[in-house]
Amino acid sequence: MKDEQVLDLLKSLRHEWLNRLQLVRSYSAMGDEAAVESICSVYREQASREGRLSLIELPKTALTLQRADWTGLTVEYDVIEKPKQIDDSRLATVIEAALDMIEVGNGEVSVTFHEGVTIEIYRDLLDMSRLKDLVTPMEIESQTEHECVIEIESLPVEEEQ
Repeated sequence: MKDEQVLDLLKSLRHEWLNRLQLVRSYSAMGDEAAVESICSVYREQASREGRLSLIELPKTALTLQRADWTGLTVEYDVIEKPKQIDDSRLATVIEAALDMIEVGNGEVSVTFHEGVTIEIYRDLLDMSRLKDLVTPMEIESQTEHECVIEIESLPVEEEQ
């Protein structure tokens, strides 16, 4: 990620946190403690997810997902376990292409980290041309005109002799 992109992300984060503080203050001023607790719970869960994402040692991928999440794209991610032997640059590029596919129109990208990584893309009409040189046919688990599931497996760990 270039310096300008990092600064844009920080600008978005600062703006979003100020919006969140204003929302909490508004609910508090109205005396709606249930709403304050509910919204704070949502924010805690997001911070927890971001924390788990930062622990998987895929910094480019983590920044790509957090930038998308904080800038309003419909992206979900869950860390079940840390994937082993995944190429961070390649994974970030594949996820960026998936996000580009949903940036215009209605769509969602879901990324699940486990032994490998599962990327699910949902859109009213998928244009797979953005992914054709990034993933192999073997990595496409399933595909229809509205969804695509990509399974990127961990590379085998070479055993020491």
